[in-house]
Amino acid sequence: MVRYAGVLLIVVIATFIAGCNKPNESNAKEGLPVLITLTCNPNLTLEPCQDVKFDRSDEIRIMMEAIHKAVRLPGILDYGTEYVMSITNADSSITRYDFSLGMDPKMQGLLVNQEDSHTGYSIPLEDSNQLRRLIQRRTD
Repeated sequence: MVRYAGVLLIVVIATFIAGCNKPNESNAKEGLPVLITLTCNPNLTLEPCQDVKFDRSDEIRIMMEAIHKAVRLPGILDYGTEYVMSITNADSSITRYDFSLGMDPKMQGLLVNQEDSHTGYSIPLEDSNQLRRLIQRRTD
C-alpha cells in the first residue's frame, strides 16, 4: 500500500512539473524567439514612444513574419532610429536591429541589423501597419 502511494505521489509530481512549463518553451520548439524587446531611442523626440516587450508566441510570430518579408533597400542608408529591437532566442543569443515604424499608416517600416548598418530592409506596408497595431495594443 505504501509503495502504491509513493508511485502515485511521483506521478502527481511529474504531472505538476510537466504542466508548469514556461509558455516560451513552445516558441523554442517552433523555432521562434522567446522574447522581442523594443527599446525607445531617447534621442528621437518626434513622436511619443514607449518600450515594449513581446513574449507571447502569437505576437512574436507576427513580428518575425514581418521581418522575414522585409525587402533589402539599395544603397547606403541615412536614417533615424525609433527603437532598438532585441530578439532573444531560446539559446539566449540576442540579435539587435535598428527599427522604425513611425505613426503614419502610409509609411513602410525600416529594419537595419546593427551588425551591418549599411544595409536596410523595408517592411511591407501591410505588415508595418499590423506591427503598429500590435505595438499600440501593448502601449494602451
